[in-house]
Amino acid sequence: MTAEKKYWQINTEKLVKEIKEIAHKARTEEDLKMGVEPLLQNVFKQMGIDIDIVRYEKTATSFRGKADAVYGYLTIEYKLPGKLSKKIDVKKATEQIERYLTEQASQFGQQKEDFLEKAVGVALDGKHIFFVRFTKTPAILQAPIPIEKTQAALFHEVEAGQGFQVLGPYSISVASISNLLIFLRASARRPLTAKDLATVFSPTCQVTRQAVSELYSEVMRAQRRHTPSRVKTFFTEWDRIFGVVYGQDLEKAEKSAEETAALYQMPGGARLKQLLFAIHTFYAFLMKIIAIELVSLQRESSIESFVKGLGAMDDNELFERLSYLESGGDFIDRGIVNFLEADFFSWYLDGWNPQIANIFRNIVRALSDFEPATPILEPEWTRDLLQKLYEVIVPKKLRHDLGEYYTPDWLAGYVVEKSGYAGEIGHRFLDPACGSGTFLVQAINRAIKCAERQKKVDINDLARHILDNIVGFDLNPLAVLASRTNYLIAFSKLISYIRPISIPVYLCDSVLAPTRYVEEGELPFKDTIVFTTTKGNYVFPVFMQEKSHIDKFTSMMDVALRGKVEPKQFEKQIKSQFHPSEEETSLLAQVYQNIKNLDDNGENGIWSRYIKNAFAPVYLGKFDFVVGNPPWIRWGYLSDDYRERTLKLWHRYGIFSLKGHETRLGAGEKDFSMLFAYACADNYLKDKGVLGFIITMEVFKSKGAGEGFRQFELKDKKIPFKVLSMEDMVNLKPFQAANKTSVFFLKKGEQTIYPVSVLEWKRKKGVGRILPEWPLDEVRSSCVIKKSKAIPVNPEKPSSSWQTAAASETKIFSRLKGKNQYKAHLGARVEPYGVFWLNIKEVRPDGLLVIENMHERGKRKIKSIRSAIEPDLVFPAASGGDIIKFGIKSHFYLLISQDPTKRAPYEKDWMLENVPLTYAYLKQFKDILLSRGSRVVREFAKNTEFYAMYGIGEYSFAKYRLAWKRMASKMNAVVLSSIKTDFGTKKIISTDTTSFFAVNERDESHYLCSILNSEIINT
Repeated sequence: MTAEKKYWQINTEKLVKEIKEIAHKARTEEDLKMGVEPLLQNVFKQMGIDIDIVRYEKTATSFRGKADAVYGYLTIEYKLPGKLSKKIDVKKATEQIERYLTEQASQFGQQKEDFLEKAVGVALDGKHIFFVRFTKTPAILQAPIPIEKTQAALFHEVEAGQGFQVLGPYSISVASISNLLIFLRASARRPLTAKDLATVFSPTCQVTRQAVSELYSEVMRAQRRHTPSRVKTFFTEWDRIFGVVYGQDLEKAEKSAEETAALYQMPGGARLKQLLFAIHTFYAFLMKIIAIELVSLQRESSIESFVKGLGAMDDNELFERLSYLESGGDFIDRGIVNFLEADFFSWYLDGWNPQIANIFRNIVRALSDFEPATPILEPEWTRDLLQKLYEVIVPKKLRHDLGEYYTPDWLAGYVVEKSGYAGEIGHRFLDPACGSGTFLVQAINRAIKCAERQKKVDINDLARHILDNIVGFDLNPLAVLASRTNYLIAFSKLISYIRPISIPVYLCDSVLAPTRYVEEGELPFKDTIVFTTTKGNYVFPVFMQEKSHIDKFTSMMDVALRGKVEPKQFEKQIKSQFHPSEEETSLLAQVYQNIKNLDDNGENGIWSRYIKNAFAPVYLGKFDFVVGNPPWIRWGYLSDDYRERTLKLWHRYGIFSLKGHETRLGAGEKDFSMLFAYACADNYLKDKGVLGFIITMEVFKSKGAGEGFRQFELKDKKIPFKVLSMEDMVNLKPFQAANKTSVFFLKKGEQTIYPVSVLEWKRKKGVGRILPEWPLDEVRSSCVIKKSKAIPVNPEKPSSSWQTAAASETKIFSRLKGKNQYKAHLGARVEPYGVFWLNIKEVRPDGLLVIENMHERGKRKIKSIRSAIEPDLVFPAASGGDIIKFGIKSHFYLLISQDPTKRAPYEKDWMLENVPLTYAYLKQFKDILLSRGSRVVREFAKNTEFYAMYGIGEYSFAKYRLAWKRMASKMNAVVLSSIKTDFGTKKIISTDTTSFFAVNERDESHYLCSILNSEIINT
């Protein structure tokens, strides 16, 4: 059996020569057709295309037209040699082809236009060729690869169109015939879509399972070795970043890691981070191949695929070829200068062995079945390609347990639109947490559409505008690679018009960019910039904040490291290139010395380019629009290192508005998105610029936590922010989770004026989930969007939580406002449930309780214990889910190890004297209790007793407590007091899924309960 050939392996020069010779001899259209068709059929056979699908004029009875040849979605019409040299004949041929395609499309009914967007019409006269394509919306259509550079210059300005468009005519050449072969192959090949890729690369597929398993094993082997290696170094730095991106509350994700490992048919006990690092490496390689194939199509007439012949290489040849790819060389050769800068996922080359060689050989072979031109031929087919592929590779439960939620296209597009960004030349756009690039793609599309509306488009100017002004930052190395790939896909129709291309997506920290040290005694002199990594601090003189300087310095380091240049010699180069002072020279020389030490230990590979990326926030200037979805992470769940490093910023911006015990109790539990918004508005937003963020509703509604955020001012600079509007999407659940989603827009340099306009989105009755793939129009039609206004609850305190209501209602509510005589408390915080929630199995004659912990409750895996303990600290309890109007459905039991009077845990000595069996029971869980997810609780336990609890005071045991569900759409309230149990009358406690008032009088408590349960409250 003859091996299948790719279009780039066809001798196109020979094919072009033969077509021209046939055209020279042909006297009629039929002569040309009869000569060229056998040539094309032979080529199609070599490419593996089933020529049996071809239909000729005499058999084409399925439509009224008589096209010369139809190959699936591609129709060829032959013309008399030289006929297409005249405009009038080109017009006639175009109309003929459009008629043929329209007739074919009529068979597809309502999908007529979908067929037309896939179809390609070709007119060929042996000397010229042109292509006819169709688009439903105004767009600039192009051939898959550039044709005739001189023609591209002549037609430098192109016009956007809708409906049928003509590409050409072009002279018969290697480039134009290559395009014909690409169009043909695309009609017979698997399109590069997430759905099709999933059939080959899902966790159930052998190639994926083998790859992830082997990569995981190599990461584990490298960590067990005592010698330094790039594998260990890359993983360690990735792990540091992981702690910032995902936080350190990973209990749920650890459980999901076991399920994920099982999905990949790996043995139990897999470690979460190492497993995710292996999966990320596999996914990153797929993205690199997709990107290099896309870029390869743009090399004018000398087209050659990256995967050509890779599957047949031996291990050493494959290693050399992939090493060049991972160095960025293949992209640089094609004019993309920074695609693989600061990439963490080339480490597999350092663990290279026959098993790893084989898995990458299999990946390449599997990818060779897909059509790399799909993003250009059918951009809509590749929408969300990488996002959906990632969702296939990383199971949903693990993604959600890690807090990974992609912004749906409709929501990203809506936020970009509402921000006011229209893609106009000169307007600058930044997504400072760009993830996979969803907002950037929306911005690029708007810039292209804006240009298309101008009728005439200078493609060079458009391409340069996009690259200079649509920028993304992210701290997650995988997100940066995905974003750069998506940027390329969105930019694909412009790639061939501009070189060099530096994709403006940077691996950097938007909040903690390299910063200036200004404190006395910190460093030899004040004007320095510091970049922090797991391999220490890199200290630069402040003049390095210029892009040209940091680019030149990092390039010099790369060259010097390859040449093994000694630090003293490199110091001379520094002086020659920059003419710095002695102190500045010393700092730069030390940076080189540190990185050279890593290089000598085999731990280099990213550091100079990593530093170059990290400086992007320092030198890129400010933007007219800062738009995106910042990370939502509780302050207590941030990594310890990151909390410490950002603490000054929280205080500088005044976001820590609470002090002392109130903060420790959780009233001041901030979300990182608050700091992120302030830092971005401060550092990246121009005066009068607009920031639009998707953010947790709690920043507007929470009493304590959001107060600092709601000052809407850079206190140290006296720069105000004007909140333009807020949109409540809590009911919509756009992330298909319990996230309390809102969107807000602010303008820098103006004061917030109340009331603020609010739009409240609610699903219409009967509408279930809002699916992420829905277009915005469908989302809108499924919702009721209500206009309202927001004002501070306390008019005398502008930073108080917001009250939202219709404009007509706010005046009524203002008359009802006053000081609340009752203080609401949070129910008892008794996590982990598996320790403190109890089942009473028996009340012994001696009064002791035989209990069993509810080990299956909560997030953590906790062993089951059956024990006898004293009844003193055991109380009946109700959670929010147990409460109904005026009653509870059931109750359970809690162990309360906290002294409500002292608001501290009972002292160890008291426990050993009074409830020794209870202490012995708790001692079995000491390690678990000292590693609780909440930092506040964890630190309190470490500083007092390991069994410390929170949210428990004398109010928790008040005679009457009016409690209600804390998280519910409807109010359900109940009066809690004491109930009879098998071991005596006990006060019933409510947990932290409730809130309550402590009330002294019975009648008063029941009167309040009646009010809260009334219909007026719920409406």
